[in-house]
Amino acid sequence: RVPGAARTAPPPVRGSRGLALTAAPLTMSLNDETRAAALALGAAAVLASGAGEASAARSGGRVGGSVSRTPRAPARSGGGGGYARGGTNIIVSPGYSPFGFSPFGFSPFGFGGGLFFSPPSWLVLGGLALILFRTGRETLEDVRGGMAANPGAALLLQVGLNCKSRGRGSMTGKMDQLADTADTSTDRGLQLLVSDTCLALLRSTDEWVSARTESQTSGFGGQQDTEGAYRQLLMSERSKWEREQRRASSAGGASGGGSTYMVVTVMALLEQGSALPEVTSPADLRRALSQLAAEVGKEDNLIAADVLWTPQESTDTIGREELFLYFPELIEL
Repeated sequence: RVPGAARTAPPPVRGSRGLALTAAPLTMSLNDETRAAALALGAAAVLASGAGEASAARSGGRVGGSVSRTPRAPARSGGGGGYARGGTNIIVSPGYSPFGFSPFGFSPFGFGGGLFFSPPSWLVLGGLALILFRTGRETLEDVRGGMAANPGAALLLQVGLNCKSRGRGSMTGKMDQLADTADTSTDRGLQLLVSDTCLALLRSTDEWVSARTESQTSGFGGQQDTEGAYRQLLMSERSKWEREQRRASSAGGASGGGSTYMVVTVMALLEQGSALPEVTSPADLRRALSQLAAEVGKEDNLIAADVLWTPQESTDTIGREELFLYFPELIEL
């Protein structure tokens, strides 16, 4: 460069087609790449949010309650330590003999000899018998009280159905009616809720797709925490949808709209009960439904009951793939 000469811009580079390549096209290329990366990130975020929503159904319904009972502990009276509700007192009296008295009945030897043939022995034997009787009775009452404090069984029965329509005759329509008319404030109302739901399922065999049962029994001496198991099962099932309605009428119900798959869950906490049979066929499901209704129908046996179903809203639908995605425990019939 000649000293003192003015600076000039470098000549543009000519491409193969004679086009001038400057820095401006390079800048535009970088902007295009930035926009493409932003669009890709946005699409990934949308897909991720969709996958999160697929882990839970949108709407579900629940109706149920618990029975309030006072503890049936044995009441003791003061003084002799007997039971206030009454009982049988054992009195040991000596046998009579024309030749004398004997605690073993007739004896030709009168009073006889030794401790067991003397009048004081009658009092000793009578006191021992009374102590043993009352001790055994108290032990039996303690065992019964422990079993009453820990319920006998927590039972769950779940059915997946394919409802071709949502009319009153479909399972969705039946659940709306049961939820609207159920009286969960009384023992009898809870019993009818469970038995009527089991009956509605038995009358919808053409809609059955899948099912499962789960049972937790207290075991010998009532050692298992069945009440805790019931609450855990209930919370697990309620977490499988995003919105819950206590009554079908509060959101218009699931009646109306197109076809959908649905899941109905019946739960019961019982004073006494046996495990439900494992369901692998329609015959097993019929037997499990009948057994659950019979167990709940026993007098003073029901402690709590809940009936849950999804979808609950008329605009909500579940496909076959979603059915097993939301409820992977279900066994196809």
